[in-house]
Amino acid sequence: MSDRLRERRSAFFRRRSGSTSAVTDLPEPTGGRWTEAESDRQIRAFLLRLAEGRQLVHRDDPVQFLRENDLLLLFGPEEEEAFAALALRFPDETVSRWATLLSGGDRSEAFGPRSRAERRDEAAVVRSLDVGLRKRVLSVLVLLVLVGGLVALGRALLTEVPEDRSERALRFASPVADDPGDGRPGSVAGGPPVVEPALVATADLLVAVLRGGGEPADRIRLDVPDRELPVALGAVTGTVFEHAGGQVAMVGPEGWWTGACVRVAVATELLRPLDVVVHEDADGACPADLVGRQARVTCAGDRVLVLAVDIPQGAVALIEGGSAWAESIRFGVETTPSAASRWETLAVRGSIVVPDVEESVAIPRFGGSSGDDLTFDLGDSENSPTRGTCVLA
Repeated sequence: MSDRLRERRSAFFRRRSGSTSAVTDLPEPTGGRWTEAESDRQIRAFLLRLAEGRQLVHRDDPVQFLRENDLLLLFGPEEEEAFAALALRFPDETVSRWATLLSGGDRSEAFGPRSRAERRDEAAVVRSLDVGLRKRVLSVLVLLVLVGGLVALGRALLTEVPEDRSERALRFASPVADDPGDGRPGSVAGGPPVVEPALVATADLLVAVLRGGGEPADRIRLDVPDRELPVALGAVTGTVFEHAGGQVAMVGPEGWWTGACVRVAVATELLRPLDVVVHEDADGACPADLVGRQARVTCAGDRVLVLAVDIPQGAVALIEGGSAWAESIRFGVETTPSAASRWETLAVRGSIVVPDVEESVAIPRFGGSSGDDLTFDLGDSENSPTRGTCVLA
């Protein structure tokens, strides 16, 4: 034996019995089984830690690495127990090979003379694998029980009677009974439009999201040059009426809706849409992916645009479960970003909601026939016109 080999092998005396093994504090591996290549990497890392800095001859194959460096001499009960925990993630072939090797094996596989009295046999590794399998099955069963409990809890919450919010819902005034109007074709009973001040809102909410990657919340901007906006903040005022159904009347500067994209949405308290309509005054005015059905124009003028919407009365059964009420109307002017635009979304919006008062607020009604001139006066505003005339469709 050469002096170099003798010097290296002489360093492999065992520590005293009271010392702590180098692999006793290894973290227990988790997850599924490893591939054969990953198992070899884990075994090699285990052997390097077991060697504790001794001079080693490096080999790519962990079996050859073990053989060349006589590392089998360092395996004791503690080391075998730590290795058995690691073997829970090995493929079946790797488990079988290493169980045979660590139990002594035959001459072609043995790494040194090891009696069964000195170490655990292959059955110890198999028992450890069985214990690991039982733990894994138990963990899966516990997980299934937890998931079942969450599903049952979710069903119970969804089937509970929702809070009655009918006093906050958008409610039509009592219909005009036995009043066919003025007798003209298409006539709707009711007087001229008289606004309910509690149901007037201004489009003063800016929604601006830059084009780009990452989370949309990180691309929100609160300051946009006026020249890029589809309409000035606070320039459009809106309210709601009843006229053969729900109607949203919007008043703004002269020609504000010409060539623009106007969207109106009836929504619940949590902004779940119940009806969405879109009015595109010119082809391509609205973004291609903008959600909403084509709006029916009830009345149009230079400053006024009235769009028909569906405002459900009372509780609405939702397709996803539960019930809700129509509690808000969101209206606004949307922008179609061009290919060169830096904006992904750019809009000016407003929201009409029922005020939180003791007495329920009713949506006012107006009547008329096709061709009538109607005047809408939405109250005073310092920033924009709130009065305009339109022709009833």
